[in-house]
Amino acid sequence: MKKLASRIGLDLLLDKISAYADSQAGRTAVLSLNPTISKEHRLSAFKNLGEIKQVIRLIPSLQILKNERVPEKGKILSGETLLYYKKLLDLSNEIKSMLIDNEALEELENRLDPLAPLVKEITKFIDENGSVIPTSTPALKSFYREKASVENQIEKSLDYFLREKGHLLQDNIITTRLGRTVIPVKYDKKDQIQGIIVDLSRTQNTAFIEPGEIVTLNNRISELEKDIGAEKKRILKYLTDKVTERFDTIEKNAKTLTEIDSLKARTLYAEEFKCIIPDFPESSTLKLKECYHPLLLGEQKKVEPLDLEIGEKERILLISGPNAGGKTVLLKNVGINILSSLAGIPIPAKEGSEIGSFTNIAGIIEDEQSMEESLSSFSSYIVRLKEILRNADNNCLILLDELGGNTDPVEGSALSIALLNALKDNGSLVIATTHLSPLKFYVEEQEGMINGSMEYENGPTYHLQIGIPGGSRAIATAEKFGLPKKLISDAKSFVDSEIFKAETLIEELSLRKRKLREQEKELSRLKRDFSKTKEEYDKKLKNAQEEKKKILHEAKEKAESMVIEARALVERTIKEIQESKASKESIKKYKKTFASLQAKEKKIKTEPIKTSDKSLDIKYHVDLELPFEISVRGMTKEEAWKVADKFLDKAVVANYNSVRIVHGKGSWILRNMLHKKLKKDRRVKSIDTPSHYEGGEGVTVAFLK
Repeated sequence: MKKLASRIGLDLLLDKISAYADSQAGRTAVLSLNPTISKEHRLSAFKNLGEIKQVIRLIPSLQILKNERVPEKGKILSGETLLYYKKLLDLSNEIKSMLIDNEALEELENRLDPLAPLVKEITKFIDENGSVIPTSTPALKSFYREKASVENQIEKSLDYFLREKGHLLQDNIITTRLGRTVIPVKYDKKDQIQGIIVDLSRTQNTAFIEPGEIVTLNNRISELEKDIGAEKKRILKYLTDKVTERFDTIEKNAKTLTEIDSLKARTLYAEEFKCIIPDFPESSTLKLKECYHPLLLGEQKKVEPLDLEIGEKERILLISGPNAGGKTVLLKNVGINILSSLAGIPIPAKEGSEIGSFTNIAGIIEDEQSMEESLSSFSSYIVRLKEILRNADNNCLILLDELGGNTDPVEGSALSIALLNALKDNGSLVIATTHLSPLKFYVEEQEGMINGSMEYENGPTYHLQIGIPGGSRAIATAEKFGLPKKLISDAKSFVDSEIFKAETLIEELSLRKRKLREQEKELSRLKRDFSKTKEEYDKKLKNAQEEKKKILHEAKEKAESMVIEARALVERTIKEIQESKASKESIKKYKKTFASLQAKEKKIKTEPIKTSDKSLDIKYHVDLELPFEISVRGMTKEEAWKVADKFLDKAVVANYNSVRIVHGKGSWILRNMLHKKLKKDRRVKSIDTPSHYEGGEGVTVAFLK
């Protein structure tokens, strides 16, 4: 598979995907991906890809990752390296916590061990710049304190010197040379200063002198710096030993984070190019639905996707067609998508694509002439075929480019027919390309074999047609590129008339099939449009039915409320009559009225309300073609509001967000009336006046609740 992977450009695809990684370690991990026939390994990779997709926006940058080796024995790590390990462990802790919180990538999360005690130790001694913290040990703190004190004494002594003898100096500054604090003295004045000449300027005009007053102090500074260096070295060695003890765990964390970076890169690539994880059935079959060549994605020119299903009935597909028609690109498309999926990379295809359980994938694509072995193109082809035949079985996928080429067509056809029969007997799944007509005609008559062709109409379309062989169109191509007409005519006369007729019929059949495919596409589009329209209609109808139910419910509640209020009124009246000592006849009369109201109340509660109920007079109608705008121009105020009121009812039922009422400008009588009523209307959320170009002051827009 390795040689085939190189031929089809898998390394180029990996390079493309690696650009999505955060770190150099992640990029290296992507570039190291290899196709594997291990189903467990593949499924594990795709399981992780599916889970990382859910948390990919929560993963912090992995840019700091790099490949670190085990510290050499006796070598002390620098503060910067120790700081890197601390950051690596902090990152491990952050990602582990995030994965636990989101219940994702449990396998990888379990591998992460943040080593909190080690992080605590490094943090105690190393600051954020990778330097040893001056106060990290009592000894170091003491050395730095004394050094600061001595430096302060030197500064005071030299400040006095600068004030008293500044006229002898080249510059009124304090500097250092060879680790000693010095002052720049004019060369011709050097003898007037008691001290040690530490260095001279390049021009010999300045002598850098260490005044005698500070020699002892400078010596102490040197001693303290040695003490500080020794203490720092002791601290770094201590931390180096701690890191070395747990380096296996640190390395495991780094590898796990690198794997997460690789998964993240593959996921981002898959998101950009709408890739999917194919299904992997147990059978050695192949189904690719609208599958693109990944190396052609992102280019300006239009790329034709591949639809291919083979293996259930036919095990051998022979593809023919003109040069530059896309046959080799098709083989590479199949090869690169299969091998990349076996490397744990999603493929740019539609859901439902399937890649069978192949134990071996082999192929010969393009010219594989071996200069090193002094073999011709044909000889090299045969050597590769010999190797493929030795390993071919019913779980093998074989891709063969230009079958029967680079030799005599008659013998090449005979050899190719024998080869296809042998591979058929072995049960291998084969996709091959050819220009040989005898081979196409032979395949047409065989069970388990099928022809295919690259569609051609005024140029290649790069669409695969199954069931139809393709013509090589050598003479037509020569004619297109301007060879003399007489030469073209002579060439046609040398072609067997039956073969020429067959090629013509094949082209006509191919053209008809293309038109049928276009009609099927148009039919599919119309079906989609119809489904969308029906869905919108059903949604509107559902809304209307819900609104109807709501109105009926409100009407029933209103009726019940009216009866309850009437009942309460009667009860109050009876009470008042009794309190006022009315006659028994009057009381009986009111009780009779009350009993009648109770009966009506019971009837309302037990009988469902219908739209045809005359007592409620509820009518309901939903107009799915209701306009968004009405005009009330020329009407009286009463007429205008009557029309607008009904329009608002229908608009609410139709679930409109807003409507337009055209009233004209005139003397603003209608406008003012409508604005006044609409502002108080319970159906209206707000009103507005549109722009001048949309009607301006002559139109009112009502936004509905």
